Amino acid sequence: MYKRVIDFLEIGKDKTVHWFVRCRDIFLGVFLSIGGFFLLFAGIVFLLIGYLNGGVILAIGGILALAIYLIARKRKSYDLYSYWTAGVGFSLVTLALLYTGYSEAGAVFCVVYPVFMAMLSGAKRGSIITFVFLVAYFVCGLILKNDLLFLLISVLSGIVMMFISGVFLTVNEELVAVNDNKISDIQKEEQDKNEFISQLSHQIRTPLNNIVVIGNLLNETQLNQRQKDWMETILASTNNLVNVVNMIASKVTSTGIADTKPLNIVFNLQTVLNNTIQLFIGQSNDYNIGLKPGAETPYMLEGDPVQLKQIFLTLIDAVIKNKKAEKINIIISYRVRQETERLYDVTFEIRVSDYLDFESRDNNSDTDLLNYSISSKLIAMSGDKLNVSHKNDFTVFQFTLSFKKASVIPKEKNTEMPVSEEQSVETVSVTDNLAVDLKEADILLVEDNLINQKIVILSIQKLVKNIDVANNGQEALDKFGQTKYDIILMDIQMPIMDGIQATKRIRETESEKNMVPTPIIAITANALAGDREHCLASGMDEYISKPFQVEVLVNKMKSLLVAGSSIHHH
Repeated sequence: MYKRVIDFLEIGKDKTVHWFVRCRDIFLGVFLSIGGFFLLFAGIVFLLIGYLNGGVILAIGGILALAIYLIARKRKSYDLYSYWTAGVGFSLVTLALLYTGYSEAGAVFCVVYPVFMAMLSGAKRGSIITFVFLVAYFVCGLILKNDLLFLLISVLSGIVMMFISGVFLTVNEELVAVNDNKISDIQKEEQDKNEFISQLSHQIRTPLNNIVVIGNLLNETQLNQRQKDWMETILASTNNLVNVVNMIASKVTSTGIADTKPLNIVFNLQTVLNNTIQLFIGQSNDYNIGLKPGAETPYMLEGDPVQLKQIFLTLIDAVIKNKKAEKINIIISYRVRQETERLYDVTFEIRVSDYLDFESRDNNSDTDLLNYSISSKLIAMSGDKLNVSHKNDFTVFQFTLSFKKASVIPKEKNTEMPVSEEQSVETVSVTDNLAVDLKEADILLVEDNLINQKIVILSIQKLVKNIDVANNGQEALDKFGQTKYDIILMDIQMPIMDGIQATKRIRETESEKNMVPTPIIAITANALAGDREHCLASGMDEYISKPFQVEVLVNKMKSLLVAGSSIHHH
């Protein structure tokens, strides 16, 4: 019962605020609501029995208290005006009771007043205000020739309550300060531990990646059987060590969303969604994905395609990992919900042939909940809410995003055909003759470590046309301004300018010059929870953590080249 009363009186609903602020607001709510009703009721009773002056004063005090409470509820917070108006009203009602001859009621208010002001203003300020009030009360009583002994008892009772309230609040504030310091120390210790694990993971993953890549390359050469056995043992042991590192790193999680400047570029909606689906090709046969564009939905929009892609990447990944059925169908549909002179409100719907429950922590892993939470937060940052509903055995995710109408409309019409619900993920692709052959691709590798540079070059040099190397983010910006690259492979931790900053600068340059975005793949040893999302939020198109398989990198490069060439075409 008391919890319900507290929930009703706690109009701000923010339970993370300081305990003193929370208690003060609840106390003020009790006084304004319950006390206001009591004063109004008492005033009406006094008026009915003939005590005109006292009845009017009590009724006015009750109406004032209720009015302040209703205003605060509408604003969803108590402000300074509420506190001081209540305090002044309390003082006036008490003095008025004394003046009209209701000394006993005034004496009761003298006892309650110190507690009330201490809660509103704190121990020190509340004591000063209470002392001034008690002096005024005593002087008024003497002027009105009230009983001197009664006045002294009332004032002394008020002084005693003033000291009790002050001591209680002071002790509690000291205890809270001690607890806050302990919490701060614990948080700092936890942060230091997480940073240590993150750095340790990074330092281990980099040489591990070199061992894995070189081991695979060496294993493909002409080895005798004995050498081959040794090499396979080395690779197996390395893979076991990778699993141990992953297990350690999984204990450190980060759910924050990077605060990045949103992009504002012209992009092809169909291509962005196709590109996202391409990234799930070949991972499993347990799902089919199809696209279902709405009638007359524009394919060229202006906005942030990176954030849109990140929403679908994390949400689809969570759906696939959380599925209960052996095989599911995922249908992505989108349509224009509303059109204005400058904007399109596009509603996206993901229909999954399975019953998914992301609200229950018991039925989901931390990774599933993390991806779902990230999608929800990204959509919330865009001004909408991720709505989840269930229809029969289907789960439907729906949200709406706003995009500007494209400032530059391409001359050619969209030649891509919408994908039906029956088509599988393998059929969702851009026309093959639009694809840039990987052998003709110019690559920019941004990596500060010379050994890592050699490893990546050895891995892909026979598969691409040319590889340029930049030793840090600033060099990457300089080379990007001079040469058109088909793909950028970006490290994260680098001197002078890191990969996150370099990516943001590249995306800003593309946005300002209305350039076609260059695909950027993060290749990094930053592999803790949240690192992938941080990279994508900065403007990168894909993410690979070290150690990585060369085939995975090649497949991602091919997928991004296909999608990028489609944008060129349009």
